[in-house]
Amino acid sequence: MEIKSVMKRISIIFLLLISIVSKGVKAQEKPNIIFIVADDLGYSDLGAYGGEIKTPNLDKLANEGVKLSNMHNASMCILSRSSFLTGKWWPKAGEGITKSKNIAQQLKANGYKTGIVGKWHLDGEPNNKGFDYFFGFLGGFSNYYKGSKDYRINQTPFTNFGPDFYSTDAFTDKAIDFLNNTNKEDKQPFFLYLSYQAPHNPLQAPKEDIMKYRGTYLKGWQAVRDTRIKNQINLGLVNPGTAIPAYPQNLPAWETLTPEQKDLEDLRMSVYAAMVERMDKGIGRLMEVIKANGQASNTFIIFISDNGTDSFSVVDKAMLKQGLLPGDPNSNYQPGTGWAYASVAPFRLYKISQHGGGVKTGAIAWGPSVFKKSNAIISAPLHIVDVVPTVLDIVSSKNKTDHILDSLSGKSFLNILNGKCFKPTNPMYFQYMDNRAIRTNKWTLAEVDGGGWELYNIKKDPYEVNNIVQNHPKLVAKLETNWLNWWKTESGTHTYVPESTKEDPNYKPQGDRGSGALYTPSAMPAELSNKYKKSK
Repeated sequence: MEIKSVMKRISIIFLLLISIVSKGVKAQEKPNIIFIVADDLGYSDLGAYGGEIKTPNLDKLANEGVKLSNMHNASMCILSRSSFLTGKWWPKAGEGITKSKNIAQQLKANGYKTGIVGKWHLDGEPNNKGFDYFFGFLGGFSNYYKGSKDYRINQTPFTNFGPDFYSTDAFTDKAIDFLNNTNKEDKQPFFLYLSYQAPHNPLQAPKEDIMKYRGTYLKGWQAVRDTRIKNQINLGLVNPGTAIPAYPQNLPAWETLTPEQKDLEDLRMSVYAAMVERMDKGIGRLMEVIKANGQASNTFIIFISDNGTDSFSVVDKAMLKQGLLPGDPNSNYQPGTGWAYASVAPFRLYKISQHGGGVKTGAIAWGPSVFKKSNAIISAPLHIVDVVPTVLDIVSSKNKTDHILDSLSGKSFLNILNGKCFKPTNPMYFQYMDNRAIRTNKWTLAEVDGGGWELYNIKKDPYEVNNIVQNHPKLVAKLETNWLNWWKTESGTHTYVPESTKEDPNYKPQGDRGSGALYTPSAMPAELSNKYKKSK
């Protein structure tokens, strides 16, 4: 009897050990998750999406993974980030992060080590929102060289901005530190939210990077946009013969600019391009570490931009009065309407607008061992609210998350990454200030600067060229009712009373068909013309 009792105990212990080992193996099998977010990057800026900016690392990521060519954001960083991290619609800026669990909290509860590096720009602080580690700044933007008072390492103020500090590089370094520490400690699965500021203003980059592009953009924004669209046709992103939006009525033709205006505009875009290239180099360094650490075999990466390119240039006069140019450490230039027009090719309008140029992002998904497709274009309509459900779907075989998925606004698109059938989130909703839209699989109803509804059949007219609002009054009424019901539910208000872009000095009307504020390019002062002069 004693022998049987001992053997029984040994058997129980053996089964417990198997269970513990099994759980340990499963923990290691959980896929690592990385979100990489660019700030104010245009749809066509990457080489993989038709751009001339040198982005070999992101292009490689797209070739090894897939291009999500019809991914939508929320047109403004604070809205996009709330929805991106929670998987829910949040029409009121920033509040979603306080009212709903975010992906970091969900994954941390499932055994993940969580970290954010870069820009936060949401309510509260990351360490109180499920993130184990934080390096970056809390607000909307910061000086790339000198930082700002809201920089933190976790919840401790960070002030060590030395002579070699450049935030894009610092973010890459800290992200790599996070990966290395996670890899060395216990091979705990990780979630990294790498939130670059680039290429958001201020337009600042190392001079040697800027000078590589100097003179490239003297051909003008229309020529750059045309070349990008030709590249997009060759890449299979744009169908030949599809109607392309007309030249904006509020943008002067490049040929009408003075040599001094062209010179400063060329510098403006050269800095922007240098910022994007620097970010791409950082992502390349990150990928090298992931592969060296053996983490690539079980990692899922999503790359997006939080909105379209910034079309404003509100502080040019103040900068020139101080003798500052784009690229200078103390400057604060923005891309302006001309280069925003080129960057969002082939779409219309820009950041803040709910038209394609504001809400379409050149997105990439990568995860060779997580999903089957590679070197492909997925053109299904997706929204950033779909990312969290997808991530939870990826880990759901090991962690029960069905009840969470049911509560989210978006849908998992894991099936389409594996070549299976997929029903997209339908409809999609958008709003910021007096710009709003509702998108179904066939129709877009959108308004810019409170100028009234525009209707587009996006099956036939994907770039919103032909406004047919007068032809379908019943459809417009139906879509408007749907949008208003969504607004009332999500905002908690009974009426829609938008903030006006016409009354905000920072957000002048963008409309490209007669209602938008005219863009007046600044001119290079003679006394500053040699500062970034291209040597012959």
